Amino acid sequence: MKIVKKMYLAAFMLTCASVLLSCGKKDSGSASASSGGKVKLTGVFVSHPLTKSIDEMKWIKEIEEAAGVSIQWEQIYSDWDTTKSTRFASGDIPDILINATNNADYATYKGLFQELTDLIKSDAPNVQTMFREEPDTEVLSKTQEGEIYSLPKFQGKWPYTNTVLFINQTWLDKLGLKMPTTFSELHSVLLAFKKNDCNGNGNPNDEIPMDFNGWFGGAYSLTCLIGGMGIPVTNWGWDAYYAENGTVKNYAVDPRYRDFMKYWRDLYAEGLINENAITNDYSAFQSLSRGDENGNALVGCVFGWEETDKFGPSLYSQYKPVPALKYDLNGKNYEVYWNNDYTGLNLDANRIAMSAKCKNKQAAMRFMDKFYDAEVSVQVLFGGISDGCVSKVGDNHYKVEAPLNPDTDAGTWKWTSTMADWGPMYIRRATQIDMAQDMENAVNERKIYQSVLDKIQTNASDGNYYPQAFMKYSTEDTNTMAVDQANINNITYNYWSLWLTGQQDIDADWDNYVKQVDNAGLPEVLAIRQKAFNTYRGK
Repeated sequence: MKIVKKMYLAAFMLTCASVLLSCGKKDSGSASASSGGKVKLTGVFVSHPLTKSIDEMKWIKEIEEAAGVSIQWEQIYSDWDTTKSTRFASGDIPDILINATNNADYATYKGLFQELTDLIKSDAPNVQTMFREEPDTEVLSKTQEGEIYSLPKFQGKWPYTNTVLFINQTWLDKLGLKMPTTFSELHSVLLAFKKNDCNGNGNPNDEIPMDFNGWFGGAYSLTCLIGGMGIPVTNWGWDAYYAENGTVKNYAVDPRYRDFMKYWRDLYAEGLINENAITNDYSAFQSLSRGDENGNALVGCVFGWEETDKFGPSLYSQYKPVPALKYDLNGKNYEVYWNNDYTGLNLDANRIAMSAKCKNKQAAMRFMDKFYDAEVSVQVLFGGISDGCVSKVGDNHYKVEAPLNPDTDAGTWKWTSTMADWGPMYIRRATQIDMAQDMENAVNERKIYQSVLDKIQTNASDGNYYPQAFMKYSTEDTNTMAVDQANINNITYNYWSLWLTGQQDIDADWDNYVKQVDNAGLPEVLAIRQKAFNTYRGK
């Protein structure tokens, strides 16, 4: 299961000062391990809401043992984005931080995090291998100044897009309708879904023609279909940035976006979109797609990651992927794109970092490096061998086992059992993994988008690919963008919901809206991003 927005359930309460061992000795970690003792460290893991306690993951204990450390863990489930600033400002952080930092933190809290370059050279052979075999991971790890404060993940087995638009094929067949391929055809299909008792339960009013989750720019938001307007989006188009013919742009002020929102406004006014979608959290979004208590499907068309994860074991066979939709209204004709998310799905920065105050840096680095071992990395993503989640078939060959809980789908089980996509790892291209059924489904479902995805090339010379993950900024530019983007988002997010629900008129608002976004700092942000984009392409 791929998650868009992190949701956590507990507050961060861990400090590192009370549990440090062998202070003041440069190589105290090695000494403790060799004498039969273990170096005591502290750690925090910012976790998915479903994930079991890290103390119950046997593979974590195994790599602690192998590294000669014992870690007191704190697992954070909620509110980390709002509470971490207080913790970081106090300087009171644990030795190891997993999924807890971002690029801006290293500039904002200078001296708080350990620069890792020398430690990687001396104590991290697996990380060295990753950097050598996948050079993009090293680029991803470095600041503009060439420093490394955290390590990334690489899981190159994932597909090229996060998002699939599913439709209930059973409902289409019942009504004698064809699979929609354009915006106007989708409109007609959703109208038919609304007017008929498609699920046959005798209630013609419980069908929800279309559902979505997440706000402007989310992985399961309506904006996932912006590619139908000829806008080549990569990595979910966070904050609406993309590149077109070598120029960095923001589609939130593009006239094509105005037409796009007018289309969805009309569908919302006709009752074709779930009116609670804006306020529903991810759990409600998932639950609705899995039908009512009697097993009847409720949703006609919806975004998701994979069929069994999205619709559950009873309903998934009713749904099929919808091809990339073409905008065909108002006599306009655009190239069709679909979100190319390969980088976002397979590489991500800031998976694990170290406190500069850690008294046993070499021991901490040895532990961090264990995550990037070939066998350990598979367990980070899919669950432990000792936990029964993965089995070893042969040399560098592994099999993902069926969920131990027969009532749980494979995607949910992965997030329940291990760190999954939020952990540090290096899944080597040469590693053979017999995937669970959900991943086979995910690959097969996305074949319908492959020709469209191929239009957005992933090399730096292509002017329609925006490599946001690899672009580097100075501290000054990072701070400027943080302030400006917060102001921009306040406007774009607000108008997105007001326009969708018909509370404001798009045409009447448009010119003033664009001025507001520009005054909030968009031209400045675009200039900074263009500079970084040009630098990356120059490489």
